[in-house]
Amino acid sequence: MTRDYVGCLIIAIVLMAVGLLFGRWLVATAPTTVDDIEDSAPAFRNWLWRQRSLDLLTQVSLIFAGALGVAALLPAQEETPPAKPSPGDLLEESP
Repeated sequence: MTRDYVGCLIIAIVLMAVGLLFGRWLVATAPTTVDDIEDSAPAFRNWLWRQRSLDLLTQVSLIFAGALGVAALLPAQEETPPAKPSPGDLLEESP
């Protein structure tokens, strides 16, 4: 095994262990009964309904991010300056 491969393997194992511990922590702190879930849901709904500016700001930022993403994907238009006439062209136009 090469040294880079071993390093990547160790990082992958550490990340999986952290994910496993985080998942177990989430399961341990989750509400266990339906009553616990119903008690916490209305408070959040009421708070979110009163904080409409947060909802509006989130929607505006998502639309703006989408517009920037589309603008980044489109090819840039090349602006060419107008062609300068050569001295020979000016002589041909004179009467």
